[in-house]
Amino acid sequence: MTLENIYYVSQTVAVAAILISLIAIWRQQRQTNKIARADMTERVLGKLFSIMEIMTADPVLANHYAKLIKGQEPEDPAVAARLVWFFSLMLQSHNSSFFLWKDRLTDERSIGPHDQTILLHLKTPFFRTEWERVKKRRTYPDDYVKHVEALREKAGLVPAATAGAASPAPSGESN
Repeated sequence: MTLENIYYVSQTVAVAAILISLIAIWRQQRQTNKIARADMTERVLGKLFSIMEIMTADPVLANHYAKLIKGQEPEDPAVAARLVWFFSLMLQSHNSSFFLWKDRLTDERSIGPHDQTILLHLKTPFFRTEWERVKKRRTYPDDYVKHVEALREKAGLVPAATAGAASPAPSGESN
């Protein structure tokens, strides 16, 4: 074997080592992304559950909330204001979850529970009225509103003509 052949073999080995290193870095980056996404999903769900804990910490409010979900609206304006405040927190949490999901920073495990919770609330006339009010005031970005309206349409809560376009699924490759 000549010196030139040894040189070519060593260059080939060096290129192979570089490629193996790049593949290892790529796999490590994918794992890091999965861990970060799982952490973000856990945080988003934690935020949802901490908002829901408001009801367990205040039995009187929880009772009014349970009656509201069953269709009985609160007579006391102070209770109504607290329930609107609670719904506002739920919307803010859902909005955050939606954009994290849309940007592929969380996955379906994060947005799914939020979607179902918001739909549960929007089945009540009280919360539906509040949603229409914040929608009219343009409190939330248009793509979030379209997402909620698409959920409502899919659940049969609004006619298809008034719901608008369905929200797009997040683009990109999941890791």
